[in-house]
Amino acid sequence: MGRHTLMRAVLGAALTVGTVVTTTVPAALADTTTVTENQVALASFRRDFVMRLALRDAMPEVRAEAWNALRSNAGEAALVDFLAVGYPNAKARAAQRIDRNYKYIKRVNDFSLPGSAVRATSTVALAATPAAQAEYVQSGHANAQELDRVNGNRYEEKLARMAQADHDYVAELAASDPGPQVRAAANRALSTGTEAAIGLFFKYYWGIGADLDNEAFRRTTSDQNEIWHSKIRSLTEAALAAEKAERESSGELARKARADAIAAWREIEGQAGQSSVDWAAEKAKADRQAANWASVAAHARAAQTEQDWAAVLARADQGNTSWADEAEWALQQANSWRSIAAQARLNALAAIDRDQGDS
Repeated sequence: MGRHTLMRAVLGAALTVGTVVTTTVPAALADTTTVTENQVALASFRRDFVMRLALRDAMPEVRAEAWNALRSNAGEAALVDFLAVGYPNAKARAAQRIDRNYKYIKRVNDFSLPGSAVRATSTVALAATPAAQAEYVQSGHANAQELDRVNGNRYEEKLARMAQADHDYVAELAASDPGPQVRAAANRALSTGTEAAIGLFFKYYWGIGADLDNEAFRRTTSDQNEIWHSKIRSLTEAALAAEKAERESSGELARKARADAIAAWREIEGQAGQSSVDWAAEKAKADRQAANWASVAAHARAAQTEQDWAAVLARADQGNTSWADEAEWALQQANSWRSIAAQARLNALAAIDRDQGDS
């Protein structure tokens, strides 16, 4: 393949993956700029990802470790170390804390008096997010104990009267809400078959399910992104090592090293390309959630039943904004991985051009 043919192939590759890449492919490996660009793309991705964890991760252990890495004088090395060691260690510590909190609340619930505020609030807390459970351990349990002291362990849940429209709306959520935890909570309320269960769904379990769905989305995408990054970083190191071996050898050894580099760049292209496809799918999920909460907001504005629709509307507006942010983040990630795939393809084409130049 000659240089002009290669240029056309590179441009075609760039158009195929939908991003702009450099079209300068130097003949000599020593002049290659694409390796640096690939490393810059990974570094930019890494910093953005760690910043997102520092700002938005649900686990305080992860947020603290991420901030420590971002503030470190070690620079990029600290971010690499965080993703390789600090992040999994922080998640492990968080998992231990979450397990302790859950067990504590379970014991509180098991030994509380029926009809007490402690029984009612701990039952809700058991179904809640880890953040809500931590808050219950820190202050919620003590507040419930104080209520029971004042009220003689008699706690009456104040719930709005149910209308048929409320039942119908919960049934609609059970069938079609995009969040699996919201659907599950709605189905549990319907299967119980009592007015109180529907009322508790509106007051507590709808919001709990929504929070669980949001946290699950963030956790799954963050963990998967970290796995993708680790794979790409490892493959990039292998490709760079192969190109270094190519530069430092000749003849058959150089050709073997070049073949290893081509294989690594192609693997990066495939892995990063798949990551972009998967992120596009996550964007579609977030878009569905954002649209759903917009629909909930519209329903809340028009609803005439006695539920606390003002609270539902506030939750819906928050959910719409939050999921729109998640969709935008997913789009950015899809574009980033698409760019990395394009750069890897460019690197592979440059190596192929060198290989044919030796022929």
